Amino acid sequence: MEEGLSAAQLNELINQDGPFSPGSTLAGDEMLEAVTEILRHNAHPEYVTVMVSEAVTQDYAGVEGFAEAWSEWTSPYESFRVVLEEVILLDDKLVFVVRQIATTRHSSVEVESPSAAVWWLEDGQIRQAAFYLDRQAGLKAAGIASPDRPPGD
Repeated sequence: MEEGLSAAQLNELINQDGPFSPGSTLAGDEMLEAVTEILRHNAHPEYVTVMVSEAVTQDYAGVEGFAEAWSEWTSPYESFRVVLEEVILLDDKLVFVVRQIATTRHSSVEVESPSAAVWWLEDGQIRQAAFYLDRQAGLKAAGIASPDRPPGD
């Protein structure tokens, strides 16, 4: 990746061959493969994945850490998919507004969660990707305080 890419340039780059535009749906394995490929080419040498839920926040180092984090995040589910609703471009961030839809392994119940992912850029590379189970928490972390977004949306 070229040094100094903006969030808009990174968004354009990852959309050339990837399904990261609004309306896209990725199954758990597709998401893992797509993000891993992006990170292989665009991750900062000190890249970190952060998984944030109500109960816990956990960090994972490197591209391999993303794979571990995603596997743990999706392990309770028989099926898991992410629907991308919106991409918000900020100077040093990409914010992915998503819905996570999963079917539990034990009772086959479908659960849906409005969520967000925030990718922070440093020196034109992805320095950190944080995945928030709570969408409002993700938007707040990105510095987006939007009164027109209802809680959970």
